[in-house]
Amino acid sequence: MTAPNLCLVALLAVPLAAQTPDPPALPVAAERIKVEPNASVKLKYHFLGVGKQIYNCENGAWSKGSTPDATLYDMNSTLKIRHGVGPSWSTVDGKSAIKAMGQSAIHFASPDGVSIDWLKLDADKASRQGEFSDVGIIQRLYTGAGNAPATPCKPKEIYEAPYTAHYYFWISK
Repeated sequence: MTAPNLCLVALLAVPLAAQTPDPPALPVAAERIKVEPNASVKLKYHFLGVGKQIYNCENGAWSKGSTPDATLYDMNSTLKIRHGVGPSWSTVDGKSAIKAMGQSAIHFASPDGVSIDWLKLDADKASRQGEFSDVGIIQRLYTGAGNAPATPCKPKEIYEAPYTAHYYFWISK
């Protein structure tokens, strides 16, 4: 089975609760990345992401940080968003964009112990455009794969790790 097919199969393995437009169910230990809906915080979008995390070799080891290169789909499997460096997200029509403040990211180790971290990110207010003008929080949850190998690497070597994730975009005033 090819890597893209494995990524799509991984999306199907996500708990059914994550497939609904309702707020995601999280383990008790993930309290720090939880978002509670209230009068000023509401779930706006839920996307399924498929892509890769790109790692660079630094002094013989894979960098701790990575650059995402992914596409996000709505629940009808329609391509909606491109996700890249920043981290940033932009609609495929180019009319909407948003960046997260990476330094404010709250990490939660993936419960499977092998996939990239789950994240809670604050949006950079100055970057919010179009459909994302009211989005203040972005979560990356239910990740599948995406980590760099534990093996040594050579200078200037790049590793692209396929991954899947669910992305939740929250309105936050």
